[in-house]
Amino acid sequence: MGRSRVLTYAGAVAVPFGSGTLLHLWGGWSMRSPLGTPSALAVLVGLVVAGLAVAAHDALFREGGSVLALVLLLAGLGAVWIEARDSRVRGETVECVVVGKVRVTDHPTFGEGAPEAKRLYHHTLDCPGGHPAEFSWEERLGEAGKPIRIAYDPARRMDPVPADENVARGALFVPAGLLLLATVLSVAALAVEGTDDRVW
Repeated sequence: MGRSRVLTYAGAVAVPFGSGTLLHLWGGWSMRSPLGTPSALAVLVGLVVAGLAVAAHDALFREGGSVLALVLLLAGLGAVWIEARDSRVRGETVECVVVGKVRVTDHPTFGEGAPEAKRLYHHTLDCPGGHPAEFSWEERLGEAGKPIRIAYDPARRMDPVPADENVARGALFVPAGLLLLATVLSVAALAVEGTDDRVW
């Protein structure tokens, strides 16, 4: 096996996991940065990283590679982004008082197999510093005059949640599994280049 072939195989491994690592680092940093990175900028940089990964993946193959590997690469990077965001917690907790009557709205869903209708409880709040002023949740957290604790992101990159729901929910095994499958298919596609076989 020539040196260029070895480098190509190394690239097939490095592209998914390298781009996944960069995206995870960027997603986590943008959520905890004291600079208050805007969500739009965080997403834009994430899309650039994903685009570079796709371009690098495409450059590895003379015969197009595996379409399924490319799909799994994009799915894996999307899962990395979600995991990076979900692994962060809101940085501040504040005790607020419910003001006035809690408003209830129902949000029906349509079609066969659709999820159940969602009911939201809209609380008007009086919080130190004035934020959050309103808070919607799937449960009634209290009537007028009741204190409730709310966790929020001072840079407002994430929606507020009740303080007891402010936990990290990220799980690396899903994105890692998708990126591993993308890598295996990419390596297999490289192995059959120049033959009549094809890896989907």
